[in-house]
Amino acid sequence: MENKRLKGVVQMGRVKPPFSYFGSKGRFYKEIKEIFKENYKENFIDLFAGAMEIPLSFKNEFKELKILANVKDEKIECLLKEDALKVYKKGLEYIKHDLEVNARDLYTDEKTKFDEENKMFKNIFSECCPCCGKRIKNKKEHEVFSEDEKMVLKILMGFGGCSTSLSNAFYSPQKLQNLESYMKALKSIKITNNLFDENWEFENSFIFLDPPYIQKINKEEEQFIGYNYATDKGINWSVKDDNRLIEFIKRNQNKNNVFLVFGSINNNLSRLLKNNFECEFIIKEYKRVTFGKLADKAEYFCLIK
Repeated sequence: MENKRLKGVVQMGRVKPPFSYFGSKGRFYKEIKEIFKENYKENFIDLFAGAMEIPLSFKNEFKELKILANVKDEKIECLLKEDALKVYKKGLEYIKHDLEVNARDLYTDEKTKFDEENKMFKNIFSECCPCCGKRIKNKKEHEVFSEDEKMVLKILMGFGGCSTSLSNAFYSPQKLQNLESYMKALKSIKITNNLFDENWEFENSFIFLDPPYIQKINKEEEQFIGYNYATDKGINWSVKDDNRLIEFIKRNQNKNNVFLVFGSINNNLSRLLKNNFECEFIIKEYKRVTFGKLADKAEYFCLIK
C-alpha cells in the first residue's frame, strides 16, 4: 500500500549543481530516493551535504519535507555568502567571453581564443595586474575580485571546480540557467555551516551521513589520513572522527530516526558499523574517469533503523 505521507510528492526531478563536486552522491539519486520512500520521515538531515544535490532534489520532490543541510566546505560557503550569479557574470565579462558561444565549442573550434580567455582567467588569481598582466607591488590596489569571489569563480569556471585554469565547460546558456535554478533552490532549505558534533540530537528524522572518507597513505602502512574538511584550515577527518560518528548514531538511535551511511568498501567506518549495529549493507559498483582513465569503483550504503 502506498504510504499516505507520500501523496504530496511532486515529480519535479533533480536539482543538479552547475559545477563539478568531488564525492557527490548524485549518481545514486534513484536508489537513495527509493530507500527514503521506504523509510519516510518528516525530517531529512544531511550532515555532510557538500554541494547539496540530494537535499535540494528531495525538497523539489517532497514539498512538505523539512530539510536541514549542513555544509562545511570553504568553496560552498563562499558560494552561499556571495551573489554567485552576479560574480559569475562579472567573471565572464572580465575574460571577455561572448555569451553566444559555448565554452566547449570555443575550446574545440577556436583554441587560440580559448587560450586568451584562459590567460585572463589566470590573471585573476596571480600576482599580476588583472588588466595588463604585469607584475605589481601593491596587489590590493588592483584587485577586481575579492578572495571570496575568486573562490566562487574557481568552483563555477575553474577546471574540476577548484582550479585557476578554465574548464572547457565554463560557460553555456544552459549552465547559466542551471546556476539561476540552483541559487533559487538554496533558499528553500535550511543550511548550516558547522563542524560535526557527536552531541547533536535529532528525532523523527532520516539522517543522511556521507562523511569524508579516510584513506591509507599506502598499502603497506596502517596510518590513515583524511580528506580536508575545509581547504586551507587544516581540519582533517580521522579514525577518531569515525568513532565520534558511531557515538552520534548511538545517541540518536532510539528517537524514531533512520540512518543512511556512505563509505568506501572495507574502510574503517564500515568495520565500526558492522561491530556496533545490526545494519544492512548495499554495495554499489560503478565506473569513473580519474585523470583520463576509466576505473572501477565501489561504495556502500549502510541502512540503520
